Amino acid sequence: IRDSYRRLLEQLFAGGAKRVGIATHDPALVAHAEATIRNGGVPKDRYEFQMLLGVAGPLRRELVRKGHPMRVYVPFGELWFAYSMRRLRENPHIVGHIIRNLFRPA
Repeated sequence: IRDSYRRLLEQLFAGGAKRVGIATHDPALVAHAEATIRNGGVPKDRYEFQMLLGVAGPLRRELVRKGHPMRVYVPFGELWFAYSMRRLRENPHIVGHIIRNLFRPA
């Protein structure tokens, strides 16, 4: 999956995509995205990192500190809990991120 993600990210930038949403909490994929952006001279108006609130907080803060555009997804409304449980079932590995970041500042 990681190799496919990397290839698609490179194809999007090389193909001139106007705006690429880099939605991952995986530090290895984030590092690859940063290298691709840096090596390709990709301007900040052509991409943004996207992360769920409460997942990978330190990584998110570091990306913002470096000046990368960041969009934080915050589930809310009547169905926030059902959505969150579905996401946890689909991606059980994020439970560790949530637990580690539960009491850290946003």
